[in-house]
Amino acid sequence: MDRRCRRKPDGGAESEAMSIHLDMTTARLFVSVMEEGSISRAARREAIAPSAISKRISDLELRLGHVLLIRHAGGVELTTAGAAVLRRARNLVHEAGQLEAELRLLGSGVTGLVRIAAGETTLISPLPELLGTFLQSNPGIRVELDERLHAEVLRAVQEQAADIGVLPAESIPPDLWARPWHRDQLVAVMRPDHPLADYPGVTMAEMLDHDLIGQDRRAALGALLGRQSAALGRSIRSRASADGYDVVCRLAQHGLGIGIVAESSARLFIEEMGLVALPVLDAWARRQHRLCTRDPERLSPAARLLLDALLASAGHED
Repeated sequence: MDRRCRRKPDGGAESEAMSIHLDMTTARLFVSVMEEGSISRAARREAIAPSAISKRISDLELRLGHVLLIRHAGGVELTTAGAAVLRRARNLVHEAGQLEAELRLLGSGVTGLVRIAAGETTLISPLPELLGTFLQSNPGIRVELDERLHAEVLRAVQEQAADIGVLPAESIPPDLWARPWHRDQLVAVMRPDHPLADYPGVTMAEMLDHDLIGQDRRAALGALLGRQSAALGRSIRSRASADGYDVVCRLAQHGLGIGIVAESSARLFIEEMGLVALPVLDAWARRQHRLCTRDPERLSPAARLLLDALLASAGHED
C-alpha cells in the first residue's frame, strides 16, 4: 500500500516531525496551491513547473503519512490533515516575512505614518515627551495624534482608524490586544478656602458631601466617577460641568465645586490658578492606562517600532 494513503490519528500532522520536515519553500508552495485553488495556477504564480510543486507535496505527504490534498479535474480539495498543515505553513510564511522585513529595516530607516488615538489624560502624560524622543531617532516616521473620548478611541482601534490606542485599563474589551503602560493619580482640585482644603487627601464619600464639577459621562473619568458614586448609593451634586481639565480647574478656581483631574493635568494649572490639589485616596483613583491595538503582528513596521518603544518605557508597572 502507498504510504501516502496510511491514516494516522487526528492531530498527527501537527506533530514535532512535521515542523522539522516542513521547509520554507514547501510551505510557501503549499499556501500558494490553496490560495490559487489548483497546482497549475500556483505554478504560474510561483514561476515553477506544476510537476515540481506536485512532487514537493507528494514527498511531504509521504514523510507525514497523511494525504493532504485530494486532486481532481477542477483543482484540489484540502483534507483534515491538510488543513492542519496549512495553518503551520501560513504561520511559517508569515514569520519569515516578518523576519525579512525586520532585517531589511536594519539597513535603512523606517518610514511611515502611525496613528494614535488617546484621551485627554494621556495627552498630558509622558506621551508627548516620549514621542518627541522617538521621532528624533526615527526621522522617517510621522505620528498623527488624535484626541478623542475614550469610547471613540476604542472604536478607532477596532475599526482600524488608529494603529494604537491609549486607554484606562477598565475601558478595554478582551478582544483587543493590550499591555500596561502608564499609571496616573487622580486629585481633587479646589480653592484654598474650601472646607476640605486642609485635608491631607480626600475620599469619594467625603467629596460627595460637596458640589463636584460634572464631567462628560461618555469619557472614561466621567463614567468612573458615576460608577463610584453609585457604588456608595449616592449621586453627584453638581452646579456646573465641563469638558477638559483646564476648564474643570477654571471652574474650581471660581468656587463652583471640586474638580477631579489627573495629577499630571493639575500640575499645569494649580499654581497659576491658586488652587489646592489633594490626592483622591480611594484605590480606584490610581488608574492604570494601557496601550492597545487589534493585532501587533499586523501593524506596519513604523507602528510596531513605536509600540515597542512605548512598551519599553512602561518599566515594570502592572
